[in-house]
Amino acid sequence: MIEGRIIKLDAETRRVVIATAQGQEIDVTFPEGATIEVSEPETMGTMGGELEDLHEGYWVEVEIASHNSDGSCNCATLVSVS
Repeated sequence: MIEGRIIKLDAETRRVVIATAQGQEIDVTFPEGATIEVSEPETMGTMGGELEDLHEGYWVEVEIASHNSDGSCNCATLVSVS
């Protein structure tokens, strides 16, 4: 599990760069069907969402499904915690 803040988001290419508290920048691709959960303020929980529901600056927890030869990662699950 990776925790960090979204610093770049490209919904068209389904790529996100996440900055961790340790100063790493991790390039993540979201394949079709990846699970995305976003904050639901009314219940203080999360609900199903889309990549387009995310914004730069959001804090997220990401479960990595696989690593690519170029160093980027494919995401299985993302939960927005902000």
